[in-house]
Amino acid sequence: MNTPLRILYLENNPTDAELVCSTLEAGDIACTTTWVKNRADFEAQLSHGCFDLVLSANSLLGFDGLFATAIVRDHWPDLPVILVSSTLEVDFAVESLKSGATDYVPKTRLFRLVPAVRRAMQEAEERTERRQRETQLIGQHAASVAHDFNNILSVIMGYSDMLLMKLSRADPLHHFAEEILHATKHGSALTLQLLVLCRKQAVQPVVMDLNVVLRDLEQMLERLIHENIILTICPRSLARNILADPGSIGQVLMNMVTNARDAMPEGGSLTITTSNVTLDEHSIQAYPGSVPGDYIMLSVRDTGTGMSEETKARIFQTFFTTKPVGKGTGLGLANCNSIIQQSGGCMRVTTELGKGTEFQMLFPCVE
Repeated sequence: MNTPLRILYLENNPTDAELVCSTLEAGDIACTTTWVKNRADFEAQLSHGCFDLVLSANSLLGFDGLFATAIVRDHWPDLPVILVSSTLEVDFAVESLKSGATDYVPKTRLFRLVPAVRRAMQEAEERTERRQRETQLIGQHAASVAHDFNNILSVIMGYSDMLLMKLSRADPLHHFAEEILHATKHGSALTLQLLVLCRKQAVQPVVMDLNVVLRDLEQMLERLIHENIILTICPRSLARNILADPGSIGQVLMNMVTNARDAMPEGGSLTITTSNVTLDEHSIQAYPGSVPGDYIMLSVRDTGTGMSEETKARIFQTFFTTKPVGKGTGLGLANCNSIIQQSGGCMRVTTELGKGTEFQMLFPCVE
C-alpha cells in the first residue's frame, strides 16, 4: 500500500466512526476516508467516487451491512468489503462472508481491523496482477491470430481486385466480386481493432489540433447517423494541442457515433464538443487514471436509451456487447479506451437510463 487507500465508510454512529478511523491511523494505514451515514449517500458515493475499500457497520436505520455488501457486489465485484459490526454472533459472521464480504471484524475486537485491511488489500492486489497476466496472455494470442488472419485476408483482397479488373460492370459476377472485397475489408478492419487493442499495432502520434481532426471528420460522421438524429459539432477555442494518432482518434469518434446512433433508434440529438480542462488534486477523482494538469476534452453526448450501472461497469471489457448477435463485436469501446490510454489520456462515462450517455475523453496538452 504505497499510496493512501481511498476508503468509503458507512456508519451512523459518530463515536464508532471516530474509533475506527483512529484505529486505522494507529495501525499506520495511510488512507483518506469518506464517511457516509445512510443508504442514499452510500450509493451516491459508490456511483461517483473511486474507492479501494469499503467499511460498513451492520445495524443502520432501514439498512444493514449485508445489504450494503450486496450493492457493492452487484456493481463492483472486486471491491473489498469489511463489515465492522457490534455483534459477536458466529452465525452473522458466516452470513456476512456468504453475502460476499471480504472479512468481518467485531467492534469489540478492533485490534483485528488493521490486519484485516492489510490482508484484504493484498488479496485485491494479487487478483489484479493475476487478471493482468491473464489479459496479457489473451492479448498475445489474439494478436497472433489477428496477424495470421490478416495475411489470409490480404490474399483474398488481392484476388478480388484482380477479378474486378477483368470483369466488366455488366457482368453478373462483378457484383459478387465487389461483395467479397467489401466483406474482406470489413474483416481487415476488425483485425486492426484487435491489433490496436492488444497494443501490437504501431501508432504514429503527432502534435495536432483536435478541432482540425474533428472538422475533417464531420462529413463522414454525418453519414454514419440516421436522418432522425440531429448531429451538433461544437469545437471551442483550444489553448493547446494534443499528442495522438489522427487515424486512431478518427476510429474513436466513429465508434462513439455509431454506438450513439444505435442507442437512439427513435431519433434524438448527438452533440460533440471540445474544450479546455484543468484538473487539480480534487477533480482528478472523477477521472480515474488522470493526474493534475491541463487537458483537452472531447465530449460525445447523446439522448439515447442510456445504460444501467451493471452495463456501465462492463462496457470496456473486451468482447462485451449489448447488441444482438451479428450486430456488435464487443471490441469498439474496449478499443477506444485502449487508444485513449495509449495517448496518455483517460475517459469518464456518465449515463442514466432513458436520458442518454456522455463520454468525456481527456487528452494531455502538449506544446
